[in-house]
Amino acid sequence: MRYEFTNEFEVKASADDVWAIYSSSNLRTSAVQLLPSILKSKDILEGDGCSVGTIFRVVFLPARYNIPMYREKIVTVDHQKRLKEIQTIEGGYLEMGCTFCMLSFEILAKEANSCVIKTVTKYEVNDDLPTSVSNNLHIVLNACIDLARGVSKHITEKNASAAN
Repeated sequence: MRYEFTNEFEVKASADDVWAIYSSSNLRTSAVQLLPSILKSKDILEGDGCSVGTIFRVVFLPARYNIPMYREKIVTVDHQKRLKEIQTIEGGYLEMGCTFCMLSFEILAKEANSCVIKTVTKYEVNDDLPTSVSNNLHIVLNACIDLARGVSKHITEKNASAAN
């Protein structure tokens, strides 16, 4: 069975400012800094950290979460649409029974200084997958929301200090 979860988070910043963070190679370090209670590390294994083909190793805090280390790969970066897609290629939820797991971020402009961070999590599981694995998928969903909040706060503080 295939599942898809969509979340939209409004940000009081331009789509270009938000995309600059989501499309940069610094997103991995920002994610670890903004999600210290979830992520232990996110390291680049191949690539430059921001373009198609880049592979990361992601490690959750083991004492808090029972999610194995996994590798993910950037499969789409579209600067026109402000879209980035990342697919799990080894470990993590795949090791726990999912047959497919992908995360996408799209930055949608609303007004000059307002946009929406749209996150879509897609995963596929066999019908006989234990519910404990499905229940653990909320960790990724919550992390995406927390990351959007952190990026929003970072941009808001940066813009406030630039105005002073």
